Amino acid sequence: MSPRVGRRGSRAGVGLAERIEALDRAAAVIAPVAPESEGKAVAAVLERIDRRRALSAEHTIIGVFGATGSGKSSLVNAVVGREVTRAAVRRPTTGHPVAAVVGETGADPLLDWLGVEDRHLLDGTGAALEQAALAVPSSRRARREDPGAPGIVLLDLPDMDSVEAANRAIVEHMTGMVDVLVWVTDPQKYADAVLHQEFVRPLAGHDAVTVLVLNQIDRIREDERRPVLASLEGIARADGLTSAPVLATSATTGDGVEELRERLVQVARSRGAIAERQRADVTAAATRLRTAADPAGMAAQSSAGERAALTADLAVAARVEPVATAVGASYRHRAAGKVGWPPLRWMRRFRPDPLRRLGIGQERDANRLERTSLPEPDAATRARASGGVRRFADSASAGGSDPWRSAVRRAARSREEELPDALDQAVAEADLRARSGSWWWPVLDVLQWLAVLTWVVGLGWLAVNAGLAFLGMPPLPVPMLEDLPVPVPLPTALIVLGVAVGVLLAVLGTAIAAAVGAWHRRRARRILTDRVEDVGSGLVVAEVDAELERARAADADLALAAGTAR
Repeated sequence: MSPRVGRRGSRAGVGLAERIEALDRAAAVIAPVAPESEGKAVAAVLERIDRRRALSAEHTIIGVFGATGSGKSSLVNAVVGREVTRAAVRRPTTGHPVAAVVGETGADPLLDWLGVEDRHLLDGTGAALEQAALAVPSSRRARREDPGAPGIVLLDLPDMDSVEAANRAIVEHMTGMVDVLVWVTDPQKYADAVLHQEFVRPLAGHDAVTVLVLNQIDRIREDERRPVLASLEGIARADGLTSAPVLATSATTGDGVEELRERLVQVARSRGAIAERQRADVTAAATRLRTAADPAGMAAQSSAGERAALTADLAVAARVEPVATAVGASYRHRAAGKVGWPPLRWMRRFRPDPLRRLGIGQERDANRLERTSLPEPDAATRARASGGVRRFADSASAGGSDPWRSAVRRAARSREEELPDALDQAVAEADLRARSGSWWWPVLDVLQWLAVLTWVVGLGWLAVNAGLAFLGMPPLPVPMLEDLPVPVPLPTALIVLGVAVGVLLAVLGTAIAAAVGAWHRRRARRILTDRVEDVGSGLVVAEVDAELERARAADADLALAAGTAR
């Protein structure tokens, strides 16, 4: 698309310029969402506006359109005041655009852009249209205002219902190029479907630059003219032209020709038709885009609840709960090696650290990307993650139109292939303090070994005495604990006490390890969930929120372009 030309020229054009810029922005945003044909149509409108604003603003292009037999060419000659276009009985008559031009300066580039070769310059000819353009209205004479004669390019165009496909293509093209549209019909065809359904109705909203003319009024009796005009006006209002004037003319008798000429000259003299046409085009294009892909109705961004639901689903896919459970089990496993009953600690070697089996919490090369040893997610787990992404997109886009909801779903899944590795890395690289210990481990460890030392001393005492007795030597003295209900030898008491204390310390250590392990499990779950949330935010939420923001901006720009912004 060409650069926007002169959109911020005069103060009077600022409002229109802002609307054009808003339509341009909205079209760029909506293009990937709306059907391609709609985007191209709006781009063509913007391109035409650009080109028109770069050409003469002193000339008003007036296109005269009509069906075969409506007397369009004869009416053009009557309005001009001389024959510039051929009017004949044979049909179709006009096979190419014919231009009657008032104001030579700047007209040629405009006609080149229109592609009109047949040009009739009226300057100095004394034609009625030139005289009307040169005349200064009495109201302006009273205010001593004379901005000069307006430039006029009056186009007689091929018949809109021509059997020649090229002629119809010219007419369809010119409906988007001219500044003022004059629809000419006749008493027999004023309700013709081709005119109203295919040409007038699509240009509803262009009232300010539209004139409907019932030509050949002389063929209707005077007492029937008013009802026929009222009927045509009713059809025009039904077409969406709520204020476009409806005039009656006769190129044969001259009835209404002067009124039509003066109205067209007045429109050209106001020099507002160009802006009015562009304003109507921008409004219609904005409405067209909104119909194709309405961005209204969606939230500005996803909610905290929607993000939390997504995180919960991704946490399942990342196996957060099994890893958190393994963190707690790993703590208990390592605690058992420090506070368990020493004679049984060797049994730990048959049960590996739960985190080691998952490849988590091990020393890593900082330059090497590591993965966990978690098993591949099963179908249910993958479905939970994929479904979570889809549910998040659907929830975030609730209330929007189908095209935008589809766009949000595509945005949510745009980086879905990266999710498995990103979630695995989020777990593998989490700082879970998996190899850290606790201050109470060495305390209970010392107490355990003191208990071991106690029963080892008692057992050794008895063993020495047994050996001495076997050798026939006097045993070591064995004090008796008389204060007990049953007197017990001190070595025996040391054995019982040492074993009992060791077992009790082991039970106590297991209980404490279970409680602290549960804390580590909750902490690991919180850390992993936060990391999963970061992954979801980067790969899913950010994409969805960006799409929602684009929809919000497009909605605001469409409202501005259509002139409905508050």
